[in-house]
Amino acid sequence: MKRTETIDFRSFVRNDYKQFDLTTLKIVSLGGSIFAVMIPRTALAATADATFGRIWPTVLNIVDWICVGVFVFAGVAWMFGHRSKALELIIGGAAGYILARHAVDIKDWLKTL
Repeated sequence: MKRTETIDFRSFVRNDYKQFDLTTLKIVSLGGSIFAVMIPRTALAATADATFGRIWPTVLNIVDWICVGVFVFAGVAWMFGHRSKALELIIGGAAGYILARHAVDIKDWLKTL
């Protein structure tokens, strides 16, 4: 088990405190190298629109399930008497869902400005 180390907050904010763990850096660089080697050649040759067109439905499916989770959590919060927190979750979840669903439309609209 690693010892807990306390650092000075001011030096941390000024970015004076630097401590690099070389084993973590080696593992991250090795993982990045393996990932770069294993990227399929078809993904590199595809255009950005073709790749985006294949990934976007998957992203929206994940957003749908996250939204369901937020609404279920809001319902449980309401059930246990945290009505204000539940309303905050419902409003935030609905706004986030609308923004996520219409992100491409918003991007296209902003390009016309």
